[in-house]
Amino acid sequence: MKNFKYCLTTSLVRLFALRKLMFFRFGGREVHMPRLIGAFILFSALLFFVQSSAQMFNSWDNLKEVNRCLASSDFSRAFCQETAEKSLGVYVGLDQKELSLRQFWSVILGPMATVLFWLAVLFLGWMVYRTGDLVLPIEEVEKVFPDKKGMPGKKKN
Repeated sequence: MKNFKYCLTTSLVRLFALRKLMFFRFGGREVHMPRLIGAFILFSALLFFVQSSAQMFNSWDNLKEVNRCLASSDFSRAFCQETAEKSLGVYVGLDQKELSLRQFWSVILGPMATVLFWLAVLFLGWMVYRTGDLVLPIEEVEKVFPDKKGMPGKKKN
């Protein structure tokens, strides 16, 4: 009966690995300097996020305006080309009636990436600001193996 109980508990331990959840805290109760640095990062990233969002919407409006200019016969081709080059930095060919898909995405992807970058910096600033409260859970799996002395089937000397 003792060996059966030992084999049962050993197999259950192997079947269900023990798990520990450890918490790591960054900083302590009196954390002021990291919070100050985090506040500066947070504030400047917020300003740059708003600025890059405005730039992205401005690029979108410029794309629509250049497409409208190219499709319309009210404006000269030279005026539309000059507008596209000054506002978007894109060269428009003489025979183009609208911007190509490659031109469109080359203009809009830069501002979109900038918005996402400043969003990530904003999140990083929030993490630095919350250093006193930030707790990261890390999971550790621990498997327990029995001693060789108590294994069934071996004779004790």
